[in-house]
Amino acid sequence: MVDFQQISEKIQNFLQENAKKTIIVCALLILMVLCAIISLCAGNSKTKEKQKVAEEPKLVLDQPLQIPSAPSIPDGYITTRKTEKKWSQKEIEKWFTLPDEGEVEKLSESNDRIINDIIGAAP
Repeated sequence: MVDFQQISEKIQNFLQENAKKTIIVCALLILMVLCAIISLCAGNSKTKEKQKVAEEPKLVLDQPLQIPSAPSIPDGYITTRKTEKKWSQKEIEKWFTLPDEGEVEKLSESNDRIINDIIGAAP
């Protein structure tokens, strides 16, 4: 176990033997704390002054706003459209194709290779 009584006696003896050094160190610490407090107070007052000076000027409109020129949208280009919940028969015939058995088999083999690469020799 740690004997706190013995440790406190050693600290007291050290401080009594080195009284001048202890006083000097304490004075320096107090001086450093005071300097830190003063610098913090001075820094806060300077930032408040800067904030008062740096207020943004108010915008006064003396002329109407001009819209900048932009590229025009080409004819036939649709920016938005309403989509239906289901495809029509015409859309199905245009966009959807049934895969043949060869393509399905190639896809299955490709997926099997990917799975084997991922799991490797895992049991």
